[in-house]
Amino acid sequence: MTIRLTGTEDFGEFCKDVQLFNDYEGKAQLSTWFGQSSHCWTSLRHNLGLSICENEYSEAVIMKQKHDNLPELTSKFSLSGGVRTVTPNVPEVSDDYEEVAGYNYLFCLPDVQEFEHFTANQQDQNIKIYWNADLLSSFQSSFEDLPALLEQLKENPMKQRFHQPLGVTTPTMQLLLKQILQCPFRETLRLMYLEAKVLELLVLQIAQWGENHQVLQRSLHFRADEIERLHHAKTILNQRLPHPPSLLNLAKEIGLNDFKLKRGFREVFGTTVLEYVQSLRLEQAQQLLRGTKLTVAEIASQVGYESIGHFGYLFKRKFGMTPREYRHHKSL
Repeated sequence: MTIRLTGTEDFGEFCKDVQLFNDYEGKAQLSTWFGQSSHCWTSLRHNLGLSICENEYSEAVIMKQKHDNLPELTSKFSLSGGVRTVTPNVPEVSDDYEEVAGYNYLFCLPDVQEFEHFTANQQDQNIKIYWNADLLSSFQSSFEDLPALLEQLKENPMKQRFHQPLGVTTPTMQLLLKQILQCPFRETLRLMYLEAKVLELLVLQIAQWGENHQVLQRSLHFRADEIERLHHAKTILNQRLPHPPSLLNLAKEIGLNDFKLKRGFREVFGTTVLEYVQSLRLEQAQQLLRGTKLTVAEIASQVGYESIGHFGYLFKRKFGMTPREYRHHKSL
């Protein structure tokens, strides 16, 4: 069964709890028979906004969203889960893309309608930073070291639409995100602390974009049928997660050579084949730890890891705690 929601209207109908902590922070929670959703927001100086969103639905959900017409930039860091977004009839933006856990994105989508597809029984958590390109102008320096698109946005903010995957969320970024989630301060010190972390995240994200710029310029252009084959490759990986085919066999199965598979998968989905499989396995393990009584060894085997030690190492690197610590933490 698929639940279809129309953005703000349906959220307002189901939203039973809205708390305004003060003039700059609040939280809205949605609770329904098909799941839970929460949205915490903080307004900072320099027209910066920070939001922390968590969703978990027992049924597949399609959420219709409408961006306003302001040329606001959004930096998004996906912490767990992920979302598929369909954006019809917007020439500047791919009409079907995915955002996955462990990766970060930057986009500007004024006056755009989109449909977000959430998978059933999957915990989705993300942190977003909302900001304007004129933030860059508050720092008195040249803009030659910025990605060209940011320079254009600064000059003509109303003329740009884009959705840019920027790659893996680095360990330094992950630490900053964790510090935001676990902010130890209140009131004025909280705002100062969060603003410092948000600005540092933006610096790291823009620097990552700059480092990737030459690679992005050299990226291959794929025909529609090749993109369809790449989506088929992703479906195969989802269906055979414990025992996925090798890159060569996967390439043969979808009718592309392994070079195009590797380069195309990264360009279309913002991650490599191997990283996608690993992220998917660990996300599934997280769900099993939370929702079943299987042992850690049984879960490691079920998601495709022969070595429980290697599984534990990868799980801790992604989620910041061992599988046993995670299960104990969720049971409290």
